[in-house]
Amino acid sequence: MRVDFHVHLEEGPYSSQWLHQLAESLGSTLSDEHNQSKREWAYEMVGQLAKRLRQGPYSREWLDLYRARAKQAGIEVVCMVEHLYRFEEFRSLYEQRLHLAHDRLGQIQRSWLDCVMNDSLGAYTTFLEEEKKRWRDDGVQLRIGIELDYFPGAEDVLAGVIEAHPWDVCMGSVHFIQGFCLHHPETKDKFGRMDLSVLYSRYFDLVEQAIESRLFDVIAHIDAIKAFGYHPDETALLPYYQRVARALNRWNVATEITTGGFHQPMKETSPSYHMLEMLAHHEVPITTSSNASFPDQVGKHLDEVRVLLKRSGITAISIFERRQRSLLPLD
Repeated sequence: MRVDFHVHLEEGPYSSQWLHQLAESLGSTLSDEHNQSKREWAYEMVGQLAKRLRQGPYSREWLDLYRARAKQAGIEVVCMVEHLYRFEEFRSLYEQRLHLAHDRLGQIQRSWLDCVMNDSLGAYTTFLEEEKKRWRDDGVQLRIGIELDYFPGAEDVLAGVIEAHPWDVCMGSVHFIQGFCLHHPETKDKFGRMDLSVLYSRYFDLVEQAIESRLFDVIAHIDAIKAFGYHPDETALLPYYQRVARALNRWNVATEITTGGFHQPMKETSPSYHMLEMLAHHEVPITTSSNASFPDQVGKHLDEVRVLLKRSGITAISIFERRQRSLLPLD
């Protein structure tokens, strides 16, 4: 069975690059007779884009593109996982913990937060619950998850989100260190001015705290701090890998191997192969994901991931339903 257990319905900010990726995803829905060099094709594409933007991400028409892509890729289980920072109900959580001062970094992060926080948690969960049967009838299982940013001291707030809905999986992730966003392109230059050994130490300390909080079923993209390509020599990171692997094993928490990094400067999976070997040695449960944000990204590179898993000694992957974990053998 093939599984993509970390897929997003939408992820801003809404730049020209985002519109280009959206157009690429919608391109496959246009009539075959339309040649892309014709004006008629452009008219139809603009109409499709406008319709998608009016409907928003929680529309059956948009979701059906994910299901069609999953079937094309031979994927039998897809888990939709949205970031908590997309939902207006949690604005105060982020305003209290992000650096949003009037300096350049604060302005960048406030602008980013205003751009990505557009929807409501209730709209997301209600829509997907209503679509589960249609997916099942078409031979694809749809699961619903949430990706929660781990902030020390905010455990009660996160626990409230977890308890508010019968999630299939709750993922924890570290996107922020001391109010600084690790994944915004406009903050990339900040990495070059920091002591990477200190930065990585703080990052893996937070990952370990997230594991020990026992809030999460899965820790997402566990070494995502490398996303911009800045990292110390990997041999210096091995002690951190071992600490994290031991903590995951001790608290019976899973992680994922995701292919989202193939589209970033690091050009590799998260975790790296060396970290994957460490996780395998400590018998950490692992699921597979694309971290897709558009339908055409669902299932990308997952065949390569299965090869890496087998090479590292992993023989089964984890999936979740109503937060209960089960194992699927790698075929």
